Amino acid sequence: MWSVIVVLAISALYLYQRKMPMTVATDQVKIGVSLTPLSSPFFVAEQLGLFKQYGLNVALLPCSSGVSCADSMLNSDVDYATASESVVMFKSFKQDDILLLASFVESDNDLKLLSLGPSKIKSVAQLKDKRVGIVKGSASEFYFDSVLIGSDLRELPVEKVYLSDKELVPALLSYRVDAISAWEPMGYQTDLLSVAQVHNLGINGVYQLSFNLISRPSHLEFAGDEPVRLLQALQVAIDWIKTHPQQAITLVSQRLEVPVEQIDWSWDDYVFRLSLGNSLLSNLQLQARWAINSGLVSKSPPDFRRVFYSYPYQQMLAERN
Repeated sequence: MWSVIVVLAISALYLYQRKMPMTVATDQVKIGVSLTPLSSPFFVAEQLGLFKQYGLNVALLPCSSGVSCADSMLNSDVDYATASESVVMFKSFKQDDILLLASFVESDNDLKLLSLGPSKIKSVAQLKDKRVGIVKGSASEFYFDSVLIGSDLRELPVEKVYLSDKELVPALLSYRVDAISAWEPMGYQTDLLSVAQVHNLGINGVYQLSFNLISRPSHLEFAGDEPVRLLQALQVAIDWIKTHPQQAITLVSQRLEVPVEQIDWSWDDYVFRLSLGNSLLSNLQLQARWAINSGLVSKSPPDFRRVFYSYPYQQMLAERN
């Protein structure tokens, strides 16, 4: 209770110092948000009342992964969604109406390739003819293939076992698979639940994960300046996270209903910032070539420059300056 009071008091002072105008909330804006610390700017903006400060009546609808968030958006269950660039890439091969507004966090250590001690697999080469649990069409799959390439083992015979994100950790703990390619907090959960030693076979830095805000033209066409105000609220939330890291960790742990230790486990790996630049574009193009070469898609790649919807981001920067 005391930590909540402290967070609220700090947020009230923060908003007062910024002299942010109070505006009247508009129609409800539904955002599919993945239940991961990567989504922290959204949780902070919600808890500090930043969406309301920018005249937005936001409802954060939880998703188990970026894949499920994107599917909810494509099914018109939500107006916006959070998803990794890998999900955006795969979905863009099938859909021509996905728009990416901005990236809000990056990490080069969120993905892990995990095995357990009794399997006696302590290196990537020892995965030969083994079963690896993977979430199809996601960062999980791209990361695993990137580790193989980075280890000069592109042709290593491995059986990919496609599972949902909820199935990965149980499959590893029950030895139905020999390893899993998983994002946080699954690394923390595996370490917490396993009685055996956990080995991370992955390569730190081989893959730069980003989490992004996406929407559809059918919504943005009639949204007015809503996406600009949404990015403004997220920017203030990111500023607050940077200046109040411990309070942010406490707030996010309460929002996700997980121990503070779980959030702290990977917090230093996250770089929270709004961006929409060439590095993200290059990453999408690189992953698209990988998907084609791996036979995961059959069409030619989309023009990802058309996927970028830069006006709200550019307008947010202009008003910020």
